[in-house]
Amino acid sequence: MEAKRRREQERRARWEQIVDGARRVFFEKGYHRATIEDIEKASGLTRGSIYYHFSGKDELYIAVLVQGVRLLRDELRWVSHGHGTDPEELALRLLEAYCDFYRDQKEYHRILQYFTFGWDCKEDLGKDLVEEINRLIFECLQEVTTALERGMKEGRFAIEDPFLESVQLWCMVDSALGKTIDNPRTAFLGIDWETMRAGLRRNILKNLRAKGVDQTS
Repeated sequence: MEAKRRREQERRARWEQIVDGARRVFFEKGYHRATIEDIEKASGLTRGSIYYHFSGKDELYIAVLVQGVRLLRDELRWVSHGHGTDPEELALRLLEAYCDFYRDQKEYHRILQYFTFGWDCKEDLGKDLVEEINRLIFECLQEVTTALERGMKEGRFAIEDPFLESVQLWCMVDSALGKTIDNPRTAFLGIDWETMRAGLRRNILKNLRAKGVDQTS
């Protein structure tokens, strides 16, 4: 039993060593320019060891993404469980948490964007990893959905489908934050990060609020 546990610990340590190396490579080179050879050098392990644990670069990419989305999920949960019960305040705090993830964890967010909107996943990816990333994304959205459901019950939010609203908010925030002067391709618009974030706050509350709710916030 002890030998089996030790082998499992060693296997997990090698797995994490490979993912850590892949993370550094993907952060530096992006998905397309990264190679297994790069990951081999960054992790300090052989190609055979890498292919023992992962089917290839695509599966490594998702393993790195799992790390990032788990960080986001944990932050959203901390916000949900630690900042009171007012649904409007909670919705805005969740928005701020995602904005911070977008800006402070740029590399992870870039991978999430590519995975979500621009990557054609191969069918031979490890089922467990795909299920895990899907579960983590769903859990992130569920934190927002729960806040919106609370607002509906209290008569503060005039929405019909809180989960659909959560997905739409995610898309809207991503699109808006990607069009600030931080992005060289949209810098010509002249909109700075804080101005865009403040606008998001106003528009999200306006879209969520029920008629008759005080609009001064």
